[in-house]
Amino acid sequence: MFGSHFPLQALRGDTMRAVEITEFGGPENLKLVDRPDPTAEPGHAVLAVTAAGVGFFDVLLRQGAKPDVGTGTVPGLEVAGTVVEVGSEDDAGWVGRRVFATTGHGGGYSDRAMVPVESLVELPEDVSSHDAVTLGVNSLVAAASVERADVKAGERVLVRGAGGGIGVLTTQLAAARGATVIASVPDRSVAQRLYDLGATEVVGVDAVDPGPDGRYDAVIDIVAGSDVADFIPLLRPNGRYVISGVVAGAPTTDFGMALFANFQQSWTISALSLSSAPSKTAAETFALVFADLREGRLKPVLHGTFPLEEAAAAHTVLESRAAFGKIVLTV
Repeated sequence: MFGSHFPLQALRGDTMRAVEITEFGGPENLKLVDRPDPTAEPGHAVLAVTAAGVGFFDVLLRQGAKPDVGTGTVPGLEVAGTVVEVGSEDDAGWVGRRVFATTGHGGGYSDRAMVPVESLVELPEDVSSHDAVTLGVNSLVAAASVERADVKAGERVLVRGAGGGIGVLTTQLAAARGATVIASVPDRSVAQRLYDLGATEVVGVDAVDPGPDGRYDAVIDIVAGSDVADFIPLLRPNGRYVISGVVAGAPTTDFGMALFANFQQSWTISALSLSSAPSKTAAETFALVFADLREGRLKPVLHGTFPLEEAAAAHTVLESRAAFGKIVLTV
């Protein structure tokens, strides 16, 4: 294979550490194991990983919620590090460059990760691996959510689940557009931190009272769950409701009745997943994310870091919903 012809030999080893899902269930089923180093396939690159993002999709994998994923899987959809090998001669220019990438299939909780070349994004010198992963996929979801919700200056926007990795970035981007952002969180003790990120008001995550200023032009919901039907009627006429996360699980099957019971309001409800966006589009979007970072419209919010061998502890914190911002594994 081409991959063996284009490695950065100084950064290769024979084996790597990786975190496997040994059984489906709780965080204790994440175990550190040794595996052979991957060899880059055509159209792919192997990274020496320095940081890996921890997200709720990883939790779903660990719990066995994805029927096409078996035990022995290594979670991790986003990584930052240095390209050590490519699988095709045409991609040899990537070797030795510091990048962010999405794996597309898991595998990020490891010393080495194979990723599609089309997902590679070269990191500017002033963007660290930790910052890249802290922004990472979350920033793409946040940017797409604000775009899908068509947030405009002067509008009232509810960000439901504003304290999480996606929510803190969505709050910033909506505020940067000039919107009045109402941030909802389970723990009001983080209110000042959200005000510092641009929120105008902070409410409880289950608060269904829009307050004296009236209803919302848009709701960006990262929580979902059984309460979605209670939040849809908080929209103003022609309001937009975007579900970009399911931290609390899927809505009940009858949540759409709230839309049809208020048909004259012309509301729009949509679901948003990056799974339907091509990797190349995501890579191009990062150029805009880094511009927002440099110009002060966006900043990474890191809850904390854990070493690779403490992936189970990282999952425990994430599932407690006590994290404010992103959780990152350091490698």
